[in-house]
Amino acid sequence: MIPQDLLYLFYLAATAIFAYRLYSIKSSRDLFFFAVMTIIALLVFSYEKADIQLLLSGSIIFSAIISSYGKRRCYLFIALAVLYAWLSYSSGAYFILQSLFLGMLAGSHLSFEKPKRTKEAAELWRNAVQLLAGGALIAAFAFLKAEFADALLFWLVIMGSLLGNYALSNRKSKVSGALYYLEREGAVLGSGARWLAIGALVAASFLRSEFVIMVFAAIFIADSFSTLVGMRFGGLKLPYNRKKSASGTLAYLATVFFISLPFIGLVALPLALLAAFLESQPFHIDDNFDVSVLLTVVVLLMAL
Repeated sequence: MIPQDLLYLFYLAATAIFAYRLYSIKSSRDLFFFAVMTIIALLVFSYEKADIQLLLSGSIIFSAIISSYGKRRCYLFIALAVLYAWLSYSSGAYFILQSLFLGMLAGSHLSFEKPKRTKEAAELWRNAVQLLAGGALIAAFAFLKAEFADALLFWLVIMGSLLGNYALSNRKSKVSGALYYLEREGAVLGSGARWLAIGALVAASFLRSEFVIMVFAAIFIADSFSTLVGMRFGGLKLPYNRKKSASGTLAYLATVFFISLPFIGLVALPLALLAAFLESQPFHIDDNFDVSVLLTVVVLLMAL
């Protein structure tokens, strides 16, 4: 059990952050996103009969991390997030991931600096990093207990937040140079990683481990592998999306199917087809986020 005095102090801190976030919001769009995600968090936690105060406080803290990126106070919010995770771990690791997911989503529309054009070599490195992270997470959800796998995902997101904040606030550092180098042309620094993290969090927050592996196979492994295949063999373009190649889409489909098959059986085929179809569409918030959310919704509907 968490000492009651610590909980009171924690709720007081979260209330102060809530007041600060409302005060520091500079546009109606920011206020809209923050309010909507707070309401959604309240509804989700109420439906699950969770500790609403504790978990809603978490979503506020994680929202503050995203909104304060590049500023010194972000380190304070990250430290408070670590304290939050320690205090609320007994509530369930996936509840913490839900708070993290909804908190990050509240600040997902915020943008930072756009880097210069990415060279092809940087694209290869970017996909290699994504493949490595995806492989590690799939192995964790395949062989570790669910709470340990969830904890690993949490710490990866926290470490990514630390690196991103350091890169934005120390532009002349080697860390900043490496992260800017890996970004694509016209992309906002960290936006791809942020949406990938949010997509991973929504799957890990609501699905059993075997279906989390299926989603991770799509957004980490298939996304990167299909890009590499498309760069090498991308001749024939899809008729409804000239930016995507038929070879890349087939590689995406095959990757999701064969990785998922040992864990979820033949239901991997229709889910892989759905994932490949969604990823190939020309209109996205972010392809990894869209695929993850829609696959999660479909799997939850299948369980009804």
